Amino acid sequence: MDKFLTWRVLLIGGLVLLGGAWLLQRVELVGGGPALASGALPALPLLLLAVLAALRERLGLGRGELLALYLMVAIGLPLAASGWAYVLLPGLTTGQYFFADEKGRYYPFLKLIPEWMVPGQSGSRVVGDFFEGGAAVPWDAWVGPLCWWSLLVLAFAAASLGLAGLLRQRWLEEERLRYPLAEVPLELSAAGFWRQPLAWAGWGVPVFIYGINGIHHYFLFPGELPLAFDLGEVLVNEPWSALAPATARFVFSCSPLLVGLCYLLSVEVSFSTWFFFLLTRLQLLGAFALGRSEDHGPFVGLGGQWREWPNTFPHLAAQARGGLLCVALLSLWAARHSLARACQRGLGSAGEERWALALLAGGVAVLVGWGWAAGLSLWLSGFHCLLLLLTVLGMARLRLDGGLPATGLYFLTGNLFFFAWGSGPGAFAPAEYVALAFLSALSFSGVGAVVLLQFEGLKLAEAVRVRQAQLWLVLGAGLVLGLVAGYCGVLQLVYERGLFILDQQGGGRGAARIGRYFHYLYAEAGTQAAPADGDRLGALGFGFAATALLAWLRQLFLRSPFHPLGFVYGTGLGGVIWGSALVGWALKALVVRYGGALAYRRLRPFFLGLIGGELFMRLVWALVASWGQPGGGFDW
Repeated sequence: MDKFLTWRVLLIGGLVLLGGAWLLQRVELVGGGPALASGALPALPLLLLAVLAALRERLGLGRGELLALYLMVAIGLPLAASGWAYVLLPGLTTGQYFFADEKGRYYPFLKLIPEWMVPGQSGSRVVGDFFEGGAAVPWDAWVGPLCWWSLLVLAFAAASLGLAGLLRQRWLEEERLRYPLAEVPLELSAAGFWRQPLAWAGWGVPVFIYGINGIHHYFLFPGELPLAFDLGEVLVNEPWSALAPATARFVFSCSPLLVGLCYLLSVEVSFSTWFFFLLTRLQLLGAFALGRSEDHGPFVGLGGQWREWPNTFPHLAAQARGGLLCVALLSLWAARHSLARACQRGLGSAGEERWALALLAGGVAVLVGWGWAAGLSLWLSGFHCLLLLLTVLGMARLRLDGGLPATGLYFLTGNLFFFAWGSGPGAFAPAEYVALAFLSALSFSGVGAVVLLQFEGLKLAEAVRVRQAQLWLVLGAGLVLGLVAGYCGVLQLVYERGLFILDQQGGGRGAARIGRYFHYLYAEAGTQAAPADGDRLGALGFGFAATALLAWLRQLFLRSPFHPLGFVYGTGLGGVIWGSALVGWALKALVVRYGGALAYRRLRPFFLGLIGGELFMRLVWALVASWGQPGGGFDW
């Protein structure tokens, strides 16, 4: 058993987390550089792991300590930056600053926001200085709300971690899921990885490509190496233009990082991803033929239509959501016997299952109670919590069995209630619209990606034979330090410079925009009457049924090339990843077909190098952005 949780890990991890948060907030909010800590494969934590692994002998760090440091930093840094702090803090102040007109549609709802949830009311300097800058942080106004919001995040993480602990035996020992994303930190922390020439060759490919493109961004020289082609530029005439609408672009893009990941996946998942994405293009063409390509249905935007894009028939986001819920329920059904045994052991012994059960029960109780205190009825809060955890479970299965970068809860959970019961006066109480709007912070932010990383932590802990209790302590330390670093650093920066300045001259535009979405959501849903949305419910049911059918076919025909996870990827996330999935699938299929398993294993370092090289270039250009003109950073 390797050392895992040591005082050295806590000291180094704490210093790196606090220093990294300070750097990130200036690179991203001031310089406009790329996000370095968020996503399925966070750049900064992985590069830290790579550097420490190369220096492991000099520093005397074991593999377990390296992985503990990685987990602690990977959990904490997103919370301190774009994964939580950038989303939450503007959302708690925007309504009171911009939408406080007593004659406006927002005002009746603003009065329903609980005082414990926000730092100040309209007209207060707490809110005004947040946008205008030039002031000290009014900590007395912020401490209370931040404690309540931190309780929500910690409860969400605890419930997810408890669920992961109860499913550990089923997913790790019985089903033996692939955990492709966990292979990256495992390989980077292994002795001798950087002594492989193929790893450096793979590293060099994205370094060359993004080096040229970054230089071109700043100096318009020597020319850009294109990695994407927008098919909408050639599909300009009807009916073919329906294949590439503005809200569902048809772009072939190839990322070295995603190609490297696809090499680690099963060929069924990568094939199904691009195959089902192309089927969505046929669905859009069919909608045009039916005259429904502009049919939005009764559903209104509700806090940013881009969360449901394309927000027209055939409602692809709703199909993907149905598939995701099906994946979650099928996973629970397949694990029912293992879960029953784990719960029995948890109720009858003092082992790890008892702690997992306690984390799940305690987290659920706090989530339901928090929603009720925010304004939801008890049954609605319980249903919201259930849907949230089912979404986490489905996303976890996508990452652990599929492997493509599903980064968080990119669906607004509250929208399901509006699909089923409609919106407007009378559908829900006004306070419930407000509560659902603010709870959408868990969906707009990257908190979902953080809790999903806890599932992968079980795989890393198993690799170094560490007990779950040590893993939980490392994850807890990362969560708490990340929240503290995010609140302190972002508030200091925003009150010093003002969100107006960071919006117009820096990289804070996304944070400022999302801060408004909370308020758009309750105002639009609460004032615009709409019936239940049969089209979107039908699309959700279709996605559920299609995923169930694909899962059944894989049981019936073991060599079926169609994977249910690929349907969810292709339908919900395909616009971003289908091109890379196609290239990665083709390369792996050729290697396995003509070189066999031996060639596949020999080439793995090259494709892992592709991943590391792209992450490295994100860091390089982010640092350049922090030294240059504010807001002028290069981000691909």
